[in-house]
Amino acid sequence: MYYVNEKECERANLDIKKIASIARRLSKAAKEASDMGITVFGGSGTGSLRFRESEDKKALILAYIDGDVDGGDGACLEDEDGLLRGEC
Repeated sequence: MYYVNEKECERANLDIKKIASIARRLSKAAKEASDMGITVFGGSGTGSLRFRESEDKKALILAYIDGDVDGGDGACLEDEDGLLRGEC
């Protein structure tokens, strides 16, 4: 499931329908990966698909993905205007 923050899209001057389309596709792909035991992982500006075969081994890196992928902790909070802001 995905959710689009419309106020934030408007503030960024971005098309809400395009943001929804991107969110829908990424959500669908992440769910499909999760169903296969794969984690979509971000870090240092690159993304990868990772699979942990056992708890005592590091994850296998199955593939790299393009795009600006951040591996931050996902923290966010509302600013003084009631808009959601996060690290980036």
